[in-house]
Amino acid sequence: MSNYLAFDIGGTEIKYGLLTESGDILEKGAFPTVRNNGEVILQAILAKVSLFPSLRGVALSAPGFVNNETGFIEVGGAIKDFDGFNIKNYMEEMTKLPVTVENDVNCVALAEKWKGKAKEHENFLCMTVGTGVGGAVFINDRLYRGVSFGAGEFGYMITHGIESGAALKNTLSWNGSITGLRERYAVRKGLQAAELTGLDIFQAYEAQDPIALEEVERFYDSLAIGLHNLYFLFNPSKILLGGAVSVREELIPELRRRVESLNGYINGDCIDACQLNNDAGMIGALYHHHQTYAQQGRRE
Repeated sequence: MSNYLAFDIGGTEIKYGLLTESGDILEKGAFPTVRNNGEVILQAILAKVSLFPSLRGVALSAPGFVNNETGFIEVGGAIKDFDGFNIKNYMEEMTKLPVTVENDVNCVALAEKWKGKAKEHENFLCMTVGTGVGGAVFINDRLYRGVSFGAGEFGYMITHGIESGAALKNTLSWNGSITGLRERYAVRKGLQAAELTGLDIFQAYEAQDPIALEEVERFYDSLAIGLHNLYFLFNPSKILLGGAVSVREELIPELRRRVESLNGYINGDCIDACQLNNDAGMIGALYHHHQTYAQQGRRE
């Protein structure tokens, strides 16, 4: 039986997996993202495709504002070379295979709807926390993408006081992301952010490092503010958090407590971690691939 190759293109690494039609992962791996060179990224993806004969199709999860129908990426997010690029057309021409592409966090939401904690939910949100903060919105059992495919970009929310000319520093993506956490901590400690991981800072936090305590508290509070606002904007039955930090045992209890302290109306149990973790992007990309061809009434 023919299988599918799925890619989850992230700002730090690109995950790939060989999947069955039903979404079971037969083989998977990852390689670093060369963020400043889109051509290198594309060639690395093509090299992986060439290793798997008899593929039925290729499913992509990509950052930014992605037209899921045409494959055109208006804004490439973490990968600037993908701005104004039609990755679907390029990949189909190079591989001679059916190719689909969807926004990365939309893929996480689709995966959770297909095989995760959102199976029974018609109105839910996904938020991913990593290089930045991304999101996805399900309304009435349908993924809502917005008029320019930018719906769910929660990281653009202003969560702190506005300083003239410094809007980026006031967004959720700066204050509630691992990237922002690393960079703020590094500046205050006289280090290079590249020398640090999120884990390093959380370990310093647990060791009661005063600067780590302040910056991790800011991180938690920023996410809690964002979650509070999203709850009252959408009134979802679930808000699922993904990204590497979501596997930390204390994350969900901390956020539930902080959100409830902001407004007692909110039941913190609606906040939960995604089930599929690092595989979600690939699984969701395949689910989108299936949906695309089912809607078009044709097979790959």
